Amino acid sequence: MKPLDCMDIYEDAEFYDQEFADRGREIPFFLKQSKLADGPVLEVACGTGRITLPIAHAGIEITGLDISRPMLERARHKAEVERLAVTLFERDCRQINADRFFALIFSATNAMQHLHDLDSVNAFLTSAKNALRPGGTIILDVFNPNPAKLARTVATRYHHKTIVDSTGSEIHVEATSQYDSVSQILNFTLFYLSKGELTRTKKVNMRCFFPEELMALCRFNGLEVVRRYGNYDETPFNSNSPKQILFCRKTSETKVLT
Repeated sequence: MKPLDCMDIYEDAEFYDQEFADRGREIPFFLKQSKLADGPVLEVACGTGRITLPIAHAGIEITGLDISRPMLERARHKAEVERLAVTLFERDCRQINADRFFALIFSATNAMQHLHDLDSVNAFLTSAKNALRPGGTIILDVFNPNPAKLARTVATRYHHKTIVDSTGSEIHVEATSQYDSVSQILNFTLFYLSKGELTRTKKVNMRCFFPEELMALCRFNGLEVVRRYGNYDETPFNSNSPKQILFCRKTSETKVLT
C-alpha cells in the first residue's frame, strides 16, 4: 500500500476549523443517518470532530477515528470543553481493528479520496466491513468526477472559495488543478491570499472514483450498494450529481433487503 500523502495538510488543525467553520451542509445528513442506525456509530477520518461532535451532542454513541494526531488533539479538546462523551482514537483507516462492532460506519466529505492505490482502497473497505455488526451499514461519500473540471490545466487559476480567519479578515482561496488519467489522481494547489498577499499554499491530491468503478470496488470487497444519493439532500444519483453517497451492506445480508 502507498503511504498517505495528506498528513501535512492536516497539521494545522486550528486553521482547518477556521477554513470549514461555515460549512455544515453535510452534518444534518449524517446526524439523521446516525439516529436511524440505532446503535454505535464510527466516523472514519473524523478530523477535528466537525461532524462527530454534533452527533455526540444528540446523545448518540459515536467513535471517531483519524490518523492525524493534531486533528484528534483538537477534537479531544473541543469534546472536553463541550463535556461530550465521545471516543476518539488514532488509527489508519486501512487497519481499523476496533474492539467492537458498529451499526453505522461512515467516511464523509471525500476523505476516502486520500487513498490513492487499489490496495489501500481494498484494505479500507474490508477493514470497515469487518467492523460492522450484523445488519450494519457503511456510508461512503466522495465527489462525482466532473469532466469539465478534470480537463483544467495548471495554467488555469480560478477562485475556489472565500473564508474568514480568526481575526475576522477575509482570505480568498484560489486554485489550480491537473488530472492524471493514469493514476486517476486530481492534483490541486490551493493559494490562500489575505489582502492580496499570499499567506500559505496547500497541495492536495485526490483519487477520483468513477460511479461504476466505485460500485465494483464495493462488490469486490464483499459489499453490496443498497442505496445511492447524489447529494446530502438525498436526491437520487445521476450523471450530473455533485456527490456519490453510497449505502453499503455486507453482500451476505443484502438478500434480506430485497
